[in-house]
Amino acid sequence: MMRAALIAPIDNSLYARLVASELQQQEGVQLCGMLVRSPWSWKRLRGELGRDGARLLAKIGQKFLLGDERFAEQAGENLMNLVRQRGLQMDSLRRMAREHDIPYLQAKDINDAASQRFLAGCAPQTIAFTGGGLVRKPILSIPEIGVLNCHTGMLPRYRGMDVMEWTAAEGQIGSVGMGVSLHLMDAGVDSGAILLKRSLTPQKGESMQQVRARLEVLMVQMMVEGVCALRDGNVQPQAQEAKAGRQYYVMHSRVREFAERMRARQVDKR
Repeated sequence: MMRAALIAPIDNSLYARLVASELQQQEGVQLCGMLVRSPWSWKRLRGELGRDGARLLAKIGQKFLLGDERFAEQAGENLMNLVRQRGLQMDSLRRMAREHDIPYLQAKDINDAASQRFLAGCAPQTIAFTGGGLVRKPILSIPEIGVLNCHTGMLPRYRGMDVMEWTAAEGQIGSVGMGVSLHLMDAGVDSGAILLKRSLTPQKGESMQQVRARLEVLMVQMMVEGVCALRDGNVQPQAQEAKAGRQYYVMHSRVREFAERMRARQVDKR
């Protein structure tokens, strides 16, 4: 039996709810705890403001005000369509935890002493990280196997923020590709050992938003696949070389526009 805990950025995270629901249905996997970060924290707001800048207001509007409705206008493959396919009824992790008798904690900081005690008490072999901020060493050291993270970029080349857009801006869709990398988290940024990688081919006429929506669906699939592969002993972590890639940061809106044009140019010429 693989004991897996889950860390989530907010209680109604669609990505986290799908991962939790899928793990619940896997034979030989026990979802042994859920740690959810509270959205109402000055420390969190300050950290995200420093990272996302002006984009933070749009992010807050999408996640907290619109909720699942932010996917309503999206065409094509996305998390909301996956919810419909799976028949997922739970509108929050708290409700899911209550109905399935899963230990649950909402914390202002996923690295604080209470969070550490909670996760240690859950005794997970692995933790599925679906967002919630930087994970510090005391939390990383709790699970026997490690903390799993899905990164929307091809590791080790692209680490950090907005790497899908940076891949397009640098003209690397054809060579490096777009996709998702499942890796074990360490003290660095997207530098931990790689478990799985899956590429995704952008389609003609598809926007960056639509590509990202498809990547999010792939993230759910790969997180569950990774937990099951670890359960069965079918995957071996592959260490990254520190100099094999570079870390990217939040992309300026003008560069983002350039990346969109570059994406269309690279995809349309195929």
